[in-house]
Amino acid sequence: MFLCFVILTLAAVSDAYNGRIPRQLTTFGMLLSQFHLVSSDSFRAGVISLIAAFGLVIILYPLFMIGALGAGDIKLIMILPAYMSFSMTLKSVMFAFMAGAVIGLVKLIRLGVLKKRIRILTDYLVRISHLGRIEIYDIPASKTRVGIADHQIHFSIPILIGCAMATGGYINI
Repeated sequence: MFLCFVILTLAAVSDAYNGRIPRQLTTFGMLLSQFHLVSSDSFRAGVISLIAAFGLVIILYPLFMIGALGAGDIKLIMILPAYMSFSMTLKSVMFAFMAGAVIGLVKLIRLGVLKKRIRILTDYLVRISHLGRIEIYDIPASKTRVGIADHQIHFSIPILIGCAMATGGYINI
């Protein structure tokens, strides 16, 4: 579990300072986590972990498609099943979304844009209900990148928090 927290912490630091989670970190993290799992448990456990990781991709892909989650965030979440059960991974993801909601709400209130963001959200929900299909959230900000910092958080930080909450902060050195 210690290794998982190291990878998540490195990703959170990089995301906070650079605005991105390096592909090399997630790739190395996935390979290292699979090697650790296969060497400490079994090849079967590694395969089950990979199946669970790709199950998470399927679950989270719609959020990626609308621009609510980045690819680095999803790849980071894919590392979790190598260190915990699938149910514990889902609990970590649930706690991550709760932490992200709190962080996002605090940020919107602090920036004074909460009303504006609620209006954009309701317009989006009305638009997709009329269209009958899901599309990218907040298209003007997504295309021009203007105002995107008003509603964007570095989700690797809530992933780290969610993992710590789900595991009780237990670190097995």
